[in-house]
Amino acid sequence: MDHIAKRPISLPISDLLELELHLMAMRPGLKLEDFITELLNHWLQVQKERLALRQDGQPMHGIQWKNLFLPAGTRLRTSYQATTEFAKVVGNRILSDEEVPMTPSQFANRHAKGRNAWRFIWLRFPGEENWVRADDCRANSVSPPKPSFPRRREPIDLTFRGKA
Repeated sequence: MDHIAKRPISLPISDLLELELHLMAMRPGLKLEDFITELLNHWLQVQKERLALRQDGQPMHGIQWKNLFLPAGTRLRTSYQATTEFAKVVGNRILSDEEVPMTPSQFANRHAKGRNAWRFIWLRFPGEENWVRADDCRANSVSPPKPSFPRRREPIDLTFRGKA
């Protein structure tokens, strides 16, 4: 077993007690120390993603899922009963946590069949903190502009010229 070096930090006791009581009700069995470590790691990951976006700009790689672009680094999440699964856009494909390439539909239907991926997949884009349902992203995405066709300039004669 590896030893992890730790150092104490000072936080208001009232805040820690309130958090510990909340954890006992919402996530029994989770130690306060483990939760704070999880919280810090999540915050640090988001901050690193934001810094990378500021320094490097938007990712050039990713996948196009119908009308929604998922840039490299996008996290995917789906749940079935008590199981939560994660995947990530790496380069130009989606990889499960087991490094298996898959489509959004394959990811949503790993443990159940016939599930609509748009409704059962949640997304967390690089640099974002919150998860958003894929269907909501699709509904809010900007549709590509429709091609414009030149209009006829001369009027169309609609007079009937056949036999009546």
